[in-house]
Amino acid sequence: MGWSDAAKAAIQRAHQAMPEDVLLEERMKLIDAAYPFGERSCFPYKAWLKERRAYLGRYGYRGRGEKAHMSPLERMMAKAEPSHD
Repeated sequence: MGWSDAAKAAIQRAHQAMPEDVLLEERMKLIDAAYPFGERSCFPYKAWLKERRAYLGRYGYRGRGEKAHMSPLERMMAKAEPSHD
């Protein structure tokens, strides 16, 4: 089992233990508490962050610098809003 597989397994165990209606902030705390590798550094930590981002993305999480993906309707509505300059 590689680092990514171990990270996925830990995240899955944490996911199964939490209620369905957990808010994103609490979900992040529960997932972060499930970190399985000891020190948060080097490749194991990078693998963890990748799997964490993929999991939390399903619940609306956007990492630093990640832009929200807008649907065509949302883009149209944003263009139609009057400018307040």
